[in-house]
Amino acid sequence: MEPITIIAFTVPTIPVAQPRQRHRVAMFNGHTVAQNYTPAKAPVNAYKAAVQMAFQQAYDGPPLDGTLYSQFEFVFPRPASKRWKNKPMPRFPLVGKPDLDNLIKATTDALNGLAYVDDARLCNVLASKWVASGEESPRVSIKIWVG
Repeated sequence: MEPITIIAFTVPTIPVAQPRQRHRVAMFNGHTVAQNYTPAKAPVNAYKAAVQMAFQQAYDGPPLDGTLYSQFEFVFPRPASKRWKNKPMPRFPLVGKPDLDNLIKATTDALNGLAYVDDARLCNVLASKWVASGEESPRVSIKIWVG
């Protein structure tokens, strides 16, 4: 039986969700084609680069293959309206935007080809999104393993 490979790392950044794709119609070789794209200046591009850099610092082996499992914990900054000097400031669930599925999409796309051969190999994903406690910094905690 092969040993289980577990890759766990933290990305010290504010999580960013994958935005909706933009569309354009262009002419190529006399044919009209529709293209989908993400604008170059979209914040998700810097987020994906941060995820890739943190991954490369945590693991330098080949991309994982097989049945993959993952866990994502997205921690967002605490808003000023929820900061106090003399009251406890525990972490609490983030209800509302951004959508959890779009956070997962941006993160799994960033790791495609680096952490795993293809994100289609992910068969089980556990994810949560939180507002940071008073002592926490925004971040994304990621764990990926072969089942």
